[in-house]
Amino acid sequence: MESDWESLPEELLDLVFKRLVLHLDSLRFAAVCKSWYWVSKNKQINSVPMLLIPDRKKDTWNLCDVTNDKVLKMQLKWMKKRFCGSSKGWLIVCDDNFVVTLINPSFRVKGRKKKKNSIIRLPPLNPPGEYHKGACAKHCEYFVYKAAISADPISNANDCIVVVIYNPWCELAFIRLGDNKWTYCDRYCPDCSFFEDIAQIGNKSYVLTSIKRQLFIFEYTTQRILNINLVAPLYETELYIKAYLVGSSEEELLLVHRYGTYTHHCRVTNRFRVFKLDDDKYEWIEKNDLGDFALFVGDNSSISVVASKIQGCESNCIYFYDDCDLTIRDCSFTDLGCSMSKVKGF
Repeated sequence: MESDWESLPEELLDLVFKRLVLHLDSLRFAAVCKSWYWVSKNKQINSVPMLLIPDRKKDTWNLCDVTNDKVLKMQLKWMKKRFCGSSKGWLIVCDDNFVVTLINPSFRVKGRKKKKNSIIRLPPLNPPGEYHKGACAKHCEYFVYKAAISADPISNANDCIVVVIYNPWCELAFIRLGDNKWTYCDRYCPDCSFFEDIAQIGNKSYVLTSIKRQLFIFEYTTQRILNINLVAPLYETELYIKAYLVGSSEEELLLVHRYGTYTHHCRVTNRFRVFKLDDDKYEWIEKNDLGDFALFVGDNSSISVVASKIQGCESNCIYFYDDCDLTIRDCSFTDLGCSMSKVKGF
């Protein structure tokens, strides 16, 4: 008699999941079937992010546990193109037809049966003008610089909004899952361009501009109308090389500034500064201590986790890697690590 693993009661699966120690075992648990995936999705609140490293094999990626410095024995089958986003457990890519695709890596592990809902293709974005179209198509993985989603596109499809920073001018667009076209934010905010980062908290998108260093807050109503709030910019006396928006588990917004130097086409990170948004005054307040939290920052995803709940994760620490900062597109893969003493005041 064949075992019906997918129909096991959720209470039993909860007991099994709570006894998993290694993050690799959690990934294996999630990849068994859809019902096991939803249990892990609901329970695994403080999961450490995995790095994807290209394998020598064609269209194959290796998963790497950064906190334990190990390459896991799980591989993802997908073309070797830059991922422009990692959000709610999904990867986001853009192809040469400017189509944005959502990929669920838990259901795309090499050697396992592929799930029909593991890939969701959205309508194409408006292509740039003919003069730029060819160049953008050639480097399509950079056409969408950053992407995020508001909710899981399977379990909460009605609440799922995909937000992207796209095209060479870093403009903003969004689409509700199931819609047949994108909404472009320049219709509502003509000065909205040259965005640098997105953080999605609930039904709000927090988006940072790279020139005036202003923060816009976009709220999406069911009528597809944008309500836009503008937060006073943070005036810096120092020049930083990259800024990240991080939504914490306490639903507060953090702004991380990364400082460094450039030498011989390489970048060296020297330190970080962290700020918290005061929701009442819409002001930035500098933080000199992260407490039991750790931050993981990068150009496709930045998150905050409770370090004590993750094996091998250091508290009061920032993990970073050699990402794209719109200045040097070809990374040297040397400017990465774990920063404790490099954070001002830490």
